[in-house]
Amino acid sequence: MAYSGFTWAPMISVTATKYQRHGYVEKRAFLPGERRSAAREMERSVKGYRELRQELADSRKMIREQEQDRRSTVEKTIQTSFYKSPVGTRTQKGSGAIFYSDPVGRTSHFSATKRI
Repeated sequence: MAYSGFTWAPMISVTATKYQRHGYVEKRAFLPGERRSAAREMERSVKGYRELRQELADSRKMIREQEQDRRSTVEKTIQTSFYKSPVGTRTQKGSGAIFYSDPVGRTSHFSATKRI
């Protein structure tokens, strides 16, 4: 079968269309206790709502913890220092007032102490 580029979308019910019209249902804030009773009703009537709500709460908690970890690692920077410079110089006197400097590598190491 050839592809025509047309995708089929299912028809919405007439009831859904009626309730989605502007002005049919007014948006208003929940009264005290309505939010909890609506959540209880959704848990009873909507399949998978409880699991979805729990996963959403876990995701929000994980994001909050990651943000706190990110902030705490930024504040605690570990400073290291050298005991010796890794590159030394060897200077030789040339003729007149000319000096020649040659870089010389040396074995070096970082300090073992960590300052926070």
